[in-house]
This record gives sequence, structure tokens and C-alpha cells, in this order.
Amino acid sequence: MAEEPRAFRRFPRVPAENAVLVRRLGAEGPEVMAMTRTVSSGGCMFVHQECLGVGTSVELLISLPGRVIKAQGRIVWENERASGEVEVGVEFLRITPEDRRALEATIATVASKDK
Repeated sequence: MAEEPRAFRRFPRVPAENAVLVRRLGAEGPEVMAMTRTVSSGGCMFVHQECLGVGTSVELLISLPGRVIKAQGRIVWENERASGEVEVGVEFLRITPEDRRALEATIATVASKDK
């Protein structure tokens, strides 16, 4: 499934390459490392080697400059690329106010550099 068009997004997204540790909630299995490609205060997109399953609940630890934030979310779309990598779109469902502020500050910094 393709990512929704920019005109319909609730949260502005910015390009951001951050390390992210992904763990499926409620299931046994390994934690996997990935890299974000975009982030917003409502979610992120990261690249992974395999599909994780649309609708899967995940916990993310995202490395931002100076700190790591924790969020729980749900995979809302996946897009297999010709390279074999999978773009994974995650909607944040739970994130502490402090972590959301840190994320929004990072987004604002990136957005101001792009202007």
C-alpha cells in the first residue's frame, strides 16, 4: 500500500535518518534495527528488510540528537521496493508528552534547515 498523499496528512513530515529499534508487541521475536527516512509528531517511516504486517502493534525506540524516545504504534502501510527493502509506515498511538516535545523540537530544527 502506498503512502497517503501529502495534502491529506495531519502531521508534517520531515526527512530524518535516525536509528530505530523495533519490537513487535504481544509476539515473541527479535528486536530489529532500522533507519527512519521520515518522521512527524504522528508517526514515522522506516526501511526494513522484510514486511512486518499491516496492523501489527510495535514499540519503537528512536534515537534523536541527545536522547532516545519511546513510542508505541501500529503499522499502517508497507511498500516493497524493487531493491527488496520494505518501507514501513507507523502511526504513533502512545508517546509521552516529554518524548513528543523532543520529537517536535527535532522536527522543527530539520524543517527550519530546509527553508
